[in-house]
Amino acid sequence: MDFREAILYGGLVGVVVYPVTRRYEPRVTSFLLSLAFGSSLIFTFDLHWHGFNGIPSIVRAGSVALVSLASFLVALSSSIAVYRLGPWHPLANYPGPTLAKLSKWWMFRWAAQGRRHTKLQELHEQYGPWLRTGPNEISVNIPAAVKPIYGHMFRAPFYQGAPQDADALITTLDRAEHARRLVAWNKAFTSDSIQSFRPVVQARTTQLVDILNTEIKAGRPISLSRWISHWAMDVMGDISFSGGFETMAAGKDTEGWSEMLKTGTSAVTILGQMPWLRDLVALLPFPGPVVTFQQFAHKKVMESKLTRSALNRDILGIILDESSGGPQLTEKEAAADATLMVAAGTETVAQASMVLFRHLAANQSLQTRLREEVSKAFDSDMEDMDANTLGKLPFLDSLVQETLRIVPPTPSGPPRYSGEKGGPVLNRYIPPRTTIACPTWTMHRDALNFKDADQFIPERWLDITHHEPHNPEASIPFSYGLGYCVGKQIALQNIKLIAATIMRSFELSLPSDFDVQKYDESYLDYSLWVHDDLMMELKPRNT
Repeated sequence: MDFREAILYGGLVGVVVYPVTRRYEPRVTSFLLSLAFGSSLIFTFDLHWHGFNGIPSIVRAGSVALVSLASFLVALSSSIAVYRLGPWHPLANYPGPTLAKLSKWWMFRWAAQGRRHTKLQELHEQYGPWLRTGPNEISVNIPAAVKPIYGHMFRAPFYQGAPQDADALITTLDRAEHARRLVAWNKAFTSDSIQSFRPVVQARTTQLVDILNTEIKAGRPISLSRWISHWAMDVMGDISFSGGFETMAAGKDTEGWSEMLKTGTSAVTILGQMPWLRDLVALLPFPGPVVTFQQFAHKKVMESKLTRSALNRDILGIILDESSGGPQLTEKEAAADATLMVAAGTETVAQASMVLFRHLAANQSLQTRLREEVSKAFDSDMEDMDANTLGKLPFLDSLVQETLRIVPPTPSGPPRYSGEKGGPVLNRYIPPRTTIACPTWTMHRDALNFKDADQFIPERWLDITHHEPHNPEASIPFSYGLGYCVGKQIALQNIKLIAATIMRSFELSLPSDFDVQKYDESYLDYSLWVHDDLMMELKPRNT
């Protein structure tokens, strides 16, 4: 075989192989092994054909193998590009950036920068409501598309982007498995269960108030974001594992959960753009961030088993209890679910609380109005703020709804998958094996859905007629349908409790040198929010 033949045959194989790889999408490890095997065959064949003549024969055979391999890869890549950009691609009629149509590497870049949510908003403004964001991905900025997408389609391969020891409720791609495990999760979040968690949450909130009063005596601005994060971590430790964090008492996260959480969710967000990368990450000599996080959670699972009999039932205990109706979980699956509790429960509540306090501190009239509403509903005893009464305070509810609209927990939108058969969405048919999502941040900030969409206006939820357009269907902070947030109610309860308590305890203001615009622009999306410290000046009140 000469070099011209190597180029010719390698190219032909690349063109012929492409339809097979497009249909069956081989795993990256098997693909690399196939390349190595094919190159070895060509190398051996060339040595046999021309005879062995020492080093020159080895050099020649190696060169022929490399040329053939390069020709194969060029032909394969060219076939991929022609198909993805051609009129015969099933998503050919959907507009979007050319580079996004060619490869997920383009969106990988924005995900790695934490700017995927704002890039999607920019692209929808440029291309319209139907947007092609990847070779086989669509983003739909239409509120009416939420129900057909999230009500009928299940999770996309995105959730399997990073190696993990076991699937959690939120990462499993098996709809039947999700349904089985959801039975126990729903029992963990019944109204009775949530009510039983309230004294624990109240005690932690009282502890936070005491710490903030101590911090005030230092006479300098306080990092409210830091203390809210600690509070949320301690709360979730108590209701998930019956205790075990104590980050407020220590003044820091001594076990490193927060850093592992950020690293793990960042890995899922970035690697989720191209789930095949997980096979390469799995080959590394050290465990990936999600595996490390789950192994760390496993320790909490074991500790919880030893102490639970002497304590009130916690979320993990209910899920592991066979009488709850769910499947018997392995220790690794329990650790995966424990990881989910910490990740979802801590960050959703903490981040929403920070956003709420940031806007309250910037608007004294909002503080006054909320404080008056809370004072009318409760007497001077902060320990008596029950969830039922908190849930009936209209202005507090409007503040929380506006908080979750202006900075939603999942800004880029949870991705769903059309499966092997595809399915209808509005007046369109979504082809098989297509990832599709509604971009939450974009819908929440769309002027077609909300008047002055970039402004924090809680009154829009109280008097819709004076704030039109106002489309509640466009606000989906906890997702919708099959993969909705099972902990939604307890998250809302905890956000309202800390908001009411802080308002009754302190007057909030932003330091004179605090750059609000810079702070708002510091928000980065890695499936959880990463941003600068929220600095605050607090003044104690006589409650």
